[in-house]
Amino acid sequence: ALAHPGTVMASSQLPPLNVRNVDRGELQYISTVNGFLTESSVLCALLDRQNSRSRGLLAAKAEEEKSSDGVEEGNSDGMDGMAYDMMMGNYNRVALFVNEEEKQDAADVLNETPWQQQEITSDGMTAVDASATADTLIRLLQKRMRDLEAETCRRLISWEDEKCYSASGERPGGLSGQGKESLDLMSLNDLHDTLQSLDDELERMSNWIDERATMIKPITDECRGIEEENRMLEQQWVSYETLGNELTRLLSGLVLPQGLMKVLQNPGSVIIYDSSGAVDIERSEEGVEMIFQAGQALKLALDTAEKEGGIHLRAVSDSVKVLTSTSNKFCDSLARIVVTVMEQLAKEVCSRQDSMIGKGDNHSSIAKKIRESQRQFQASLLAYIKIIEALALLKPDILPAVRDAYSELVAEGIMSKKRMKAYFASLPGRTSVKIAHETNFDFPGRTSASVTHDLSDYTPVSLRNPNTTDASGMMKPVNVEDVEAALGEMLPLIAREAYFTAALFGLSSRHLDGRQKKRNFEAAKKSVDNSSQYFRYYMNRICGIASEVDAEGKKVKGDAMLSLVASIHLNEAMDGYIDRHKKGGDHSLSLAYVRATILDLRKKVDRQWVIWVEEQIKWIRTNPGVPQNGKRAGIFASVARFPSYLDHVLICCKAGRSQDYTPNLAKIKVVSYYLQKMASGLFASLNECAERETTDQQYAADVMRMENSYFFTQSIKQRGVELTSLFQKQITGASVICKQSTDAYLGWMIKREFKAMHSLFSNISRIRKDVGDADVPIHVPRAQFVRTIQKESSKEIMKEKIGVVYARMEKHLSDGGGLLPVAWKALVKVLYEWFGRWEKLSTSCYKFILEPSAIDVVRLAKAATGANGAGRRLQDGKADSRKFASI
Repeated sequence: ALAHPGTVMASSQLPPLNVRNVDRGELQYISTVNGFLTESSVLCALLDRQNSRSRGLLAAKAEEEKSSDGVEEGNSDGMDGMAYDMMMGNYNRVALFVNEEEKQDAADVLNETPWQQQEITSDGMTAVDASATADTLIRLLQKRMRDLEAETCRRLISWEDEKCYSASGERPGGLSGQGKESLDLMSLNDLHDTLQSLDDELERMSNWIDERATMIKPITDECRGIEEENRMLEQQWVSYETLGNELTRLLSGLVLPQGLMKVLQNPGSVIIYDSSGAVDIERSEEGVEMIFQAGQALKLALDTAEKEGGIHLRAVSDSVKVLTSTSNKFCDSLARIVVTVMEQLAKEVCSRQDSMIGKGDNHSSIAKKIRESQRQFQASLLAYIKIIEALALLKPDILPAVRDAYSELVAEGIMSKKRMKAYFASLPGRTSVKIAHETNFDFPGRTSASVTHDLSDYTPVSLRNPNTTDASGMMKPVNVEDVEAALGEMLPLIAREAYFTAALFGLSSRHLDGRQKKRNFEAAKKSVDNSSQYFRYYMNRICGIASEVDAEGKKVKGDAMLSLVASIHLNEAMDGYIDRHKKGGDHSLSLAYVRATILDLRKKVDRQWVIWVEEQIKWIRTNPGVPQNGKRAGIFASVARFPSYLDHVLICCKAGRSQDYTPNLAKIKVVSYYLQKMASGLFASLNECAERETTDQQYAADVMRMENSYFFTQSIKQRGVELTSLFQKQITGASVICKQSTDAYLGWMIKREFKAMHSLFSNISRIRKDVGDADVPIHVPRAQFVRTIQKESSKEIMKEKIGVVYARMEKHLSDGGGLLPVAWKALVKVLYEWFGRWEKLSTSCYKFILEPSAIDVVRLAKAATGANGAGRRLQDGKADSRKFASI
């Protein structure tokens, strides 16, 4: 409840609501339909608070007040609760009217109100317009609601006033209890008048404001536009100020000092020249430093413009264009200065007295002078390396042109053709001169400097005399001392040139990726190749490499043997230029270039020798000297000459080496592969000759295979362990061929000469397997057996037949092959085995002892060998002390 300030009536309740002459049904219906009380949160809170307090107090004092004013108080409390429930909507539709009388009163009120609206239909009849009637009824009910709300407000105010008067005990104007209703009416009227006057004043004020707003609308619209424009101008001013600050920051990084701009525009102005117009190398070092600083400043300005952005701005773009143009002109001027300095230095270094090559200089002194000239030239050029660094910073694409100019100067000066020709001509063997003129002046009677011969030109080898000396003088060593001297003295020069080229032009940076490093190596290789072109030209000569078909100038023929030996020396020289420490940088690049140079030379010399090998294989496959029927073919010409070629190879490889040196050809892949290919060509030719239709297949094919395979095996083994390990695969195959063909040949020989005995015992052996030893005489009678043995196996007959076999074998096998003793020894062993088996069959089946026995046959065979061998040795005039390996 509301209480007056300073009083103690905060806990008192409102007086009971006196409802007089109020249609409660209508009031309840209107309040329910419109909900006007529930829309006011203040009134709801006020009524809710008052009701809760009154109910709490009444529950506590119910018993003691029941006797005094029970009936009247109960009616008042009921009336107050009903009003509260009605205003708060705490009822249902069934309890809308208390009784039928109230319901009828509500209906009369609605029926007496003129709220229905009529309309004329299309057929001229009058009907109730439902929509208009609903609107009219709503407006009427809303008006009645507002009136009722005003009345309710007046009564609430009256309640509060009554509480205040009850608390103070005074009433305004001396009014008594009888004037209570008059006071209520006066208070309500005053409040209504005040509110009405306020509403009227507010309405007039609102109308006045609307009129003035209509009048000043054009002005406000114009002010709004001006305000928006001012805002945009202010934003534009802020943007322009920010842009100006950013432009100032960007352009400040593009402005170079005046002194550096003069150097950029004319870098030659800081270079000092002498009286003759040449560059003063020593006095220009300060100018070189200024040029480098100017280049760094220009690079920094261009990088700043690119990094900071703003290139799309005209001021920045124009400044960058000016700097770019200045950079291009600056770099072009620097390139001309560098090339001029290099030309001047090369001319000065090569014209010095101590660098001149005279007739009395040998190859060592010439190499020393060339190295000294190179060192002086490179040391002087290092003073100008910063100019090249500036070029690398500003215009890297101009460096290839400068690098090409540098390589041309080196090729025409430090390592010129004249100097290289003088050096290679001064080598001990003078190989380059001899090959060029095709005349060996040091050795009279020799018409060519080449030591290479076709395989057909070599002397055949004989196993009877394996140590025969070279009577033709063909197997002379090559001049390998020239190759050794050139590799030892000139390769360090080439390595230094590659190192300096990489360092001078920045081609070996460690931070680059693999692809960029490869491109840089190719660029350095191209430059150094051009610088050392005459070194490689004369190096090709002394390595026996033939000139190209379309080569200009004097052409030289190739020397396959020299190329083979040079390949071995190049392979050994490779070990000295392997980057074992993995240092990286310029050092690794220079070593890689030297290895690439050596590999390039190795490819050429290997190709030169391989071409010769292929030509020899073609000659081998023509089967020279082999008769069509294959009889008494002996050792093929190609097989007999192949060991001589191997001897020549070993002689050339050992030339200039120590006495105990032996080349390990098996470790050099190209050499081992193609030597084995030549050996395989020999066996391919042998197989082709043995299988062709015209060759006698009874014994000639086997003799051909047996003799040549044995000769190959023994000739290779006689030349040491190195060649034996190199041809191990071919030796193994040859041994198998020799064993198979020997068995077939010896079997044919025995069957041919002892035909009756072989047929007899073969038949007996077959029958024995079927019926056993005891029943053999049934199938082959003993008389027949004894008659055949006595006819074919007497001692004299056996001696004669063994002599015939030996003579036939001696006729079939050649003297140079050396196979006769070995083959006869194998034949004796086979005779012993066969006669031993025949002797057992004779004893077990017929109880007959063969005469001569197997041991007697062996003795007869050895006696036949001794008699024939002694006769041959007497014919040759010397004793035979040879030792042959068994098959």
